[in-house]
Amino acid sequence: MTSADSSLPPEVDVVVVGGGIVGRSIAASVARRGSSVLLLDAAGERFGTSDGNAGHLVPSHVVPFAAPGMVRAGLTSLVRRDGAFAISPKAGAAITSWLWQFARSATDRNVERAVPALRELLDVSIGEVHRLRDAGAHLDLAPGGLLQVARSAAGATALLHEHETMARWGVRTEMLTAAEVAAREPALLPGVSAGLLLCDDERVDPALLLDAVLADAVAHGTRVARASVASVRTSPRGAVVDTDRGRVAAHDVVLAAGVWTPSLTASLGASVPVRAAKGHSVTVVPPTVALRGPLLLLDERLAVTQLAAGLRITGGYQLTSARDRGIDPRRTADLVRRAGGAIDLAADCVPAHEWSGLRPATPDGVPVIGRLASAPAVVIATGHGMLGTSSGLGTGELVAEILEGRRTPEPFSPQRFR
Repeated sequence: MTSADSSLPPEVDVVVVGGGIVGRSIAASVARRGSSVLLLDAAGERFGTSDGNAGHLVPSHVVPFAAPGMVRAGLTSLVRRDGAFAISPKAGAAITSWLWQFARSATDRNVERAVPALRELLDVSIGEVHRLRDAGAHLDLAPGGLLQVARSAAGATALLHEHETMARWGVRTEMLTAAEVAAREPALLPGVSAGLLLCDDERVDPALLLDAVLADAVAHGTRVARASVASVRTSPRGAVVDTDRGRVAAHDVVLAAGVWTPSLTASLGASVPVRAAKGHSVTVVPPTVALRGPLLLLDERLAVTQLAAGLRITGGYQLTSARDRGIDPRRTADLVRRAGGAIDLAADCVPAHEWSGLRPATPDGVPVIGRLASAPAVVIATGHGMLGTSSGLGTGELVAEILEGRRTPEPFSPQRFR
C-alpha cells in the first residue's frame, strides 16, 4: 500500500480496517461523501486476494456459490482430489460446522433471496469501475464478455444448464458450438465441445484497480496507515480501535479484513462463519498466446486471462486456515500444465509471478455486509468469496449508504447466521 501516514490521528469519523479491494473501496466511497476516514492495513504476511486473482469482472455471477447441485459437485471434487474444491489439513475441526451450514444453504430459497442483492452489488461495481476509467485511471480494462469453454460432453451439458439458469435470472448469455468457439478464440487447442459466452463480463488488471481505488480514496482525503489491529471495542461516542501503533477513536468502524474479520468480531460478541478458501495463480511471460478475451476452462478448472503484464492462470478453492500463506511450486507447475492442455502455450514460457490468496468464504455464498447487533457502531464487510474484485466497489457504495442510515440490506445481514 502506498501513501501511508507515519502517525495515527487520535479521532476520525470512520476507521476502515483492511487494505484490500473491499476496504479501499469503502474508504473511497465514504470519503467522497465528506467524512474523515482512516484506512488501516496490516500488510506484511496478512494480505488477501486482491492483486493476483483472475481479473474477471463478472456481473453475470448473480447466483451464489451455495446453490442446488453444489454439494454433489463439491463431494465429487473431494473424492477425485482434483483441486477444484478441496479441504486442507490446516482447516481444523471447525470446518465441519461450516460444511454443514454450506450443505443446508445450497437451496433454491437461498438463490432466490441472494440474486437481487448480488445483482445490485455487481452492477454498481461495474459502474464504479467505468467511472474510474472515464476519470483517466489506467486499469487494463477490456469489455467483450467472458467465454466459458467445455471439452467434455459432461462439460457441455453443464454449460447448457448454466445457460438456462442464467436466462431465468435475466443474465445475457450465448451458447456457442465448437466451431463458433474456435472462431472466437483461435488460441484454443482442438477438442472443444461447446462454449458459453457471458456477454456483459469484462477483464481488468486487479493490481491496477487496487491502485486506482486507493488513489481515489486518498484524493478525497483518506489517511492511510500500516498498523495491526489488536482489538475493536465500543465506546459512548462510537468505537475505539487499538493497534500496534496507538489508539484511534471513531464514530464508526468498518471491518473489511477478509478472512481475518472473524477474529476481530469475536470480542464484540459476534460470530461470523467466514472461512479461508485458498486459490493460486501464476502469471507467465512472454505472453505466448494472444487471447482475444478472458476464459473459464471448465474441464481444466482454470481461469485464464491475457493481461498486459502477462498471461494470468488461476485455479483452486481449498478451505484452509487464515494462516496458510504458502506457495507450492508444484501447484504452479500444475496450473501451467493444465492450461497447456487447452491453449497453445509455448514450451519456453516461465512464471513471472507466483501467488496464492485467501478468499473469505461464507457458507451461503453471500457476503456479510452490515452493522453488528452487538456493536452498532461497527459495520462488517467480508465474505465476498471469489467475487471480491467484481463486487468490491459496489460494497464501498453500499457501506457508505449504511453509515448514512439509508440502507439495511437484509440478504447481507451479519445476523442471518444466528
